[in-house]
Amino acid sequence: MELALLEDFLELARELNFSRAAANRNMTQPAFSRRIRTLEDAVQTPLVTRTTRQVALTPAGIAFQPRAATMVRLLADARAEILEIAGRAERSLNLAATHALSYTFIPRWLMGIADPAEFGALNMVSDTQRQCLHLIQRAEANFFICHRGQSSLPVLPERQFRSQVIGRDLLAPLCAPDQKGQPRWRIGDAAAPVIAYGPASGLHAIIEAHWSTHGRPDMAPAMSSVLAATNMEMAKAGQGIAFLPLSLAEADLQAGRLIRAGAPVDDIPVEIAIYRPRSRLSPHCEAFWRKITQRADIDAKPA
Repeated sequence: MELALLEDFLELARELNFSRAAANRNMTQPAFSRRIRTLEDAVQTPLVTRTTRQVALTPAGIAFQPRAATMVRLLADARAEILEIAGRAERSLNLAATHALSYTFIPRWLMGIADPAEFGALNMVSDTQRQCLHLIQRAEANFFICHRGQSSLPVLPERQFRSQVIGRDLLAPLCAPDQKGQPRWRIGDAAAPVIAYGPASGLHAIIEAHWSTHGRPDMAPAMSSVLAATNMEMAKAGQGIAFLPLSLAEADLQAGRLIRAGAPVDDIPVEIAIYRPRSRLSPHCEAFWRKITQRADIDAKPA
């Protein structure tokens, strides 16, 4: 069985759409469909159901998905370990992070973990949470950093990944000030437009989970984007209220380009977490992880 067939199946399981999955795998839809059938022939059972309107995993496909992901990662880990033993492994860190954290938080956090020379080759990809999840699940990233909520579902399965809290943040309702320096809108105003997050953004799930527990503000959706930076620019342009990470919007708040549109009770508390596979990484990556956990232990101690 080809490893690439497993990767094809995992892409289809994520997208549940043959056209998008085929495009992500850089092949035509008919060729991609044939490869999925080849995999189903190899395991001797259908893994997906196909209709004109939707694609769904069969019970066998649901059971096979985590096993396929494990097999893909085990091979990537084995390749990295063999290169390490052979003395051919590079001292590199492949880090995936959501856009909202890449601009301000992560650079400062990295400098607090180690000297830049200790990182070796640092390859950081900044993307939507959905794309970052693809990278770490395909073993194309060693680590993944994102926001996570207190009420939302786990970002990654705990059986396959471990995590460490490395910071805390707030999603605060912010908007542009009016000519008097007051908020143009406030949370609770029936006509207040909200700049929302698209489903591919991890902040979308966090906010929806929080509102399902604490109540949804009475606001009118104005537009949506998957990027917090885009929502921040739209808020500064006076297009509505955006729930923005304070770690991202801090400079604009201090400069008066943004202003709070609600009370502290309207803020949504979130954690900043880093994820890694439970399987063994390269010695260089494991050393980096030890620095992370040691720093977290220090930060957790009372002053």
